[in-house]
Amino acid sequence: MAKRSSQVRSAGHSIALPDPIGFALIGAGLMGAFHARTLVSLPGAALRWVVDVDRDLARRSASLSPDVQAGVEASEAMADPAVQAVVIASPSHTHGDLIKAAAAAGKAIFCEKPLGTSGSEAVEVAESVRGAGVPFQIGFQRRYDAGVARLLEHVRSGALGRVETFRSVTSDPEGPSFEGMKRAAGIFHDTLSHDMDLALAVAGSIAEIRTLGAALTNARFAELGKPDTTVMALRFESGALGVIENRLRNAYGYETVLEVGGSESKGIVRADELDRLTIYRKGRIERTHAPWFLERFAEAYRAELAAFVAALRTGSRPTPGIRQGLAVLAACEAAERSYLTGEPQAPRPVDVQ
Repeated sequence: MAKRSSQVRSAGHSIALPDPIGFALIGAGLMGAFHARTLVSLPGAALRWVVDVDRDLARRSASLSPDVQAGVEASEAMADPAVQAVVIASPSHTHGDLIKAAAAAGKAIFCEKPLGTSGSEAVEVAESVRGAGVPFQIGFQRRYDAGVARLLEHVRSGALGRVETFRSVTSDPEGPSFEGMKRAAGIFHDTLSHDMDLALAVAGSIAEIRTLGAALTNARFAELGKPDTTVMALRFESGALGVIENRLRNAYGYETVLEVGGSESKGIVRADELDRLTIYRKGRIERTHAPWFLERFAEAYRAELAAFVAALRTGSRPTPGIRQGLAVLAACEAAERSYLTGEPQAPRPVDVQ
């Protein structure tokens, strides 16, 4: 049977799409391998390539389907006419160059956060995407969690009243070693970005951020300017107030909390149970706790890629897009500056559409 083909125009983007849409996956580590499993089973998508500098990792994910090629060069996959879209799940420092290459190749782009390692690089990346006129979505999967999505809809509809307070918590089960922390982007970019994305989605532009940070799991982290524990106070331009707490070590497992207080009511999303089983013992109650982010947000990760495919198919703008990626990075950098200077900071303005 011949494949159906269509030309869609997505909020100023125009790209020819077959059915199913051919995907190249760049990066086959923990997150990339998860996306590979999604893409081989996602209606409307067909995984064509898996690329990783570790050829064995690429081959492992490519083996999920007989029609997938494995490689070590992203340029080879992007040059393949069977590829119309790219999913970037490689290390953060590679995102900028890969996004620009995919945009130049005319591919639709889904990229895990961040856009780049700095605000200036992210602006260059955004300009390349805008100049190429290709669809783009950044991977802030929490928006696609069922509970978070419902809470955001309550915010948008005004069901909570005027937003007055915002609170978000992200705690990882175990932080990196000192050598790992030297290589890592740090808590302000690897962890905080998801909380900042939701802060902006819930309460709008941020006027001021005040950050306290400490190196509690390893005192040497302070030498790197990279705390493992942070608390931020936010003042939004609307007048609403917020608090974000991040920890790189949480003794009992992965934890996220989202709380929005409105003038009429309050919404809280907290889903840390791995399953619905509760064991009642003498003197205590036991529940199985989600050990890590993939277990907690498995369905959200699948839903965001499904939404990306649907946006390409219907010609709508993928969301969250390039501007949100820039706004989140600007807010994270402001939080980091506040930690380093001890002074409140305002995010730099974002002027790329």
